[in-house]
Amino acid sequence: MNVPLASAGFLVSVILIYRMTRRSISPQIPGPPSHLLVGHTFQVPTMKPWKYFEKLWHQYGPIVKISLAGDDIVVLSDPSDAEELASLARRARNYSSRRPLIYAGKYRSNNMRLSLLPYGDVLKRQRAAFHQMLQPRAVRGYEERQEMESLRLIVDLVRAPTGYYHHFQRFPASLLFKLTFGQPLNDDGKDLAAAIEIFTGFVKDLTPNAHLVDSFPMLDLLPDFLSPWRAEAKWKHQRELELYGKLSLEVKARMQKNIEMECFAVRLWEQQEKLNIPDEELFYSTLSMFNIFLSVGTDTNSVTLLWFVMAMALYPETMEKAQREIDAVFNMDSLPSFTRMQDLPYCSALIKELLRWAPAAPLSIPHYSDDDDEYKGYTIRKGTTVISSLWNMHHNEKEFPNSYKFDPERFLCKSSGTGEVADSLREGHYAFGGLRQCPGQHMAAKSTWIAIVRVLWAFNIEVRKDAAGNPMKIDPEDCSSGLTS
Repeated sequence: MNVPLASAGFLVSVILIYRMTRRSISPQIPGPPSHLLVGHTFQVPTMKPWKYFEKLWHQYGPIVKISLAGDDIVVLSDPSDAEELASLARRARNYSSRRPLIYAGKYRSNNMRLSLLPYGDVLKRQRAAFHQMLQPRAVRGYEERQEMESLRLIVDLVRAPTGYYHHFQRFPASLLFKLTFGQPLNDDGKDLAAAIEIFTGFVKDLTPNAHLVDSFPMLDLLPDFLSPWRAEAKWKHQRELELYGKLSLEVKARMQKNIEMECFAVRLWEQQEKLNIPDEELFYSTLSMFNIFLSVGTDTNSVTLLWFVMAMALYPETMEKAQREIDAVFNMDSLPSFTRMQDLPYCSALIKELLRWAPAAPLSIPHYSDDDDEYKGYTIRKGTTVISSLWNMHHNEKEFPNSYKFDPERFLCKSSGTGEVADSLREGHYAFGGLRQCPGQHMAAKSTWIAIVRVLWAFNIEVRKDAAGNPMKIDPEDCSSGLTS
């Protein structure tokens, strides 16, 4: 008998028995049938992937697994599962990294972008610096600037009401720009336009299935002439460095003339030598900070305000209730301010319902498992991407009956009446994540509140009519797609 062949046969038998035994002990996470080699790569849509995950949730349950060319993705639709695996529970340390992305991480960001860093000392150090500027106590110091910008928003809407999309982007941007770079935003809007273009492009690059190389990493072995996507990603990286490098170097030059200057970029320059941070990493740190501001201020905030306009047009009775409440507290000679937040409970409930009904980010930024794990009898392998479907959580009929209806009353009934109103705006829904929570959530909640309350104080929102007097069609399903909706 051929001994090597017998040994090989024995080894194969042992492996097969082990796999069969393991499968019998650890059942497979449910999910749709996959195709050989490519898995579900061509089943997951790049447009509105959260709607596809909603179908899987109803068909297979709250924990679903799909595969993109061998890379496992687990989608969570139950808040308790998301809390256990990716929030404040003991397992969170295993799920707080990010999946390595070749296009957006390796080439576009040169492995320096905060939102794509693996869990570790570098991430913790950067987030600690960010929290100094974004913790609730610090955010209270930004209220005067937020009120100034919301006043400008009202003036802009009076002057050009049809340009509300631009106004909603401009509203928080000057504040955010000053916090990061120590100066107000130029009125020409060029820096803001470039920053938003870079940020929205980056968000699209994070969308599952956006780039084949992230599903098929072997494609990264191809030479440049067969990989046009690589040159594209490097070009985006260079654009980012040029913009944020210019802005950061301008701060450094101004520091020599103004020693009292205070902003995030100043703090980084002051710590550069101590922390041994090269210029490029410093530029990406300011980029990361401004992107956080963009995501919670300019992007998420402006998207939320757009959904607010749609909600008021579709549900005018909720607008009228909010306006009656505002009129009872503020007359037309008294502009709403943060000092009376506790006197507007219906407005707070309306904002919480808005964040639930149309979350600006229907899917969480993906987490990544560092080690094998066992959960509810399932094996979650090392290297698995874990995504929380905030869309599914917000449309759980047991927790939110008639979930597709915009109904602020559901949060009015849940209000505890205790604690700070600004903090309560983040409660009762899942729009702000878990352990790697959005670090700008306090600012986002307060910016949204002051903008919406003042717009309701000043304006009615009505559906536009055509020449024949018929109201235009408005459909919540007609929305853009990416990680933001």
